[in-house]
Amino acid sequence: MGIKILIAAAVFLFVSHFSYSYDSTRVTFKEAMDALNAEEYQEAVELFTRYLRVSSGHDEGYYQRGNAYYELRQYDKALTDYSTAYNMGFRKDEVMFFRMGMIYKNNKDYMTALEYFKTASEIDKKYTAAYLEMGNLALLAEDYTKAGEYYNQALSLDPAYPEAFFALGEIDMRSANFGDAITNYQKAIELDSANPKYYYNLGMAYYSLKDTANTINSLNKAVKIDPANGLAYYGLAAVYNSLGNYPKSIENYTSAINSKGAGLMPYLIYTERGMVYVKMKELSSAMKDFDFAIKLNVNDTDSYLERGRLLLAAGNDTAAFEDFNKVISLDEQNAQAYAYRGNLYLERGQIDLAEGDLRKAVTFNPNDTVALFHLGNVLYAKDEFQNALNYYIKALSVNPKYSAVFENRGICYYNLGFYKLAASDFEAAMKFNPALQEKLMPLYIDAKSR
Repeated sequence: MGIKILIAAAVFLFVSHFSYSYDSTRVTFKEAMDALNAEEYQEAVELFTRYLRVSSGHDEGYYQRGNAYYELRQYDKALTDYSTAYNMGFRKDEVMFFRMGMIYKNNKDYMTALEYFKTASEIDKKYTAAYLEMGNLALLAEDYTKAGEYYNQALSLDPAYPEAFFALGEIDMRSANFGDAITNYQKAIELDSANPKYYYNLGMAYYSLKDTANTINSLNKAVKIDPANGLAYYGLAAVYNSLGNYPKSIENYTSAINSKGAGLMPYLIYTERGMVYVKMKELSSAMKDFDFAIKLNVNDTDSYLERGRLLLAAGNDTAAFEDFNKVISLDEQNAQAYAYRGNLYLERGQIDLAEGDLRKAVTFNPNDTVALFHLGNVLYAKDEFQNALNYYIKALSVNPKYSAVFENRGICYYNLGFYKLAASDFEAAMKFNPALQEKLMPLYIDAKSR
């Protein structure tokens, strides 16, 4: 009798222990799902992990933990769990395949991403987001026809899908069909008027058409919706700069810097703001911006070039020369840097070095008026007056109001004995730069008298 009771007790304990473990597992899974649905993602990860220690063969457990990792932006862990669930046979949820596609897309593995998006669309043939992302991949590959097909497929499933209209606008922008882009962005806005990126892109489409009023209006709407929209502030800064409203341009460049928004390159904003400060003759502020831009990006050629020009204007030729050298070391085909360095060589009397730099400058940019002008000066210094004339003529064909070129070409004509041509050039130089009158008037009178 005692043995039977012990056996029965053992059976009872075994069954009780088994039931307790089973129930605990089920409850833990439910708790994990509750945490996931309540957007308590870190807690959900911990609960699913506890659950999977006991039920390691439950494919959906890995899938759901993968979802928690995905929401936490721990994409590598999410992909591992999704892959485990897939290998265990979990293939019924289009969301998993879509998210796997997004992870591969973000990792720039576009071919694998495309396969997962296709799988998602095969499981749910009305999955508009999958068609949208397939279109986005085609857009990245610059296959605009294929991209348009996917976007229109999404719209055929959901005619009120604003992202699809926005994406069609992107195709139009890249194809320089700015009017069509405006139409598509406006359709997106009609469906979702609270999305700042729609207004930003609409503003950029207007900007491409030089419609500054609508550009400003659209970008202002973008920052009204999202006061931290750095790209919109950056766009406004560029528009106001083009209009010559430099204080407003500075204001918006500063807002862009303070926004710390996505998609911005701070060093570039500092460089461009510095260039506006130069136009405002606030040279100290400009220098600070160029210095800080270089601190942020030691390989930013524009910052070195602009700082070099500023140093040159301030009479600090040695420091300017170093900046132009730096530009050339970073970009061996930078025409402007060769032009400025060549002129510095010319001022130092290093004629051959000057000519070498300036010839490179006009090779890399045949329309660089500074290089053409200074190359003419080099040849003039070598008494090659006819060759000098050729470069002065080329410079004026690009910039017909370049007073310094008229001045030097006039002197060249004068030395060649072409006095009427010289007088005409002196007159033009004084017209475009009245400050030259005191210097050139005696030469003009003399040339006119001959």
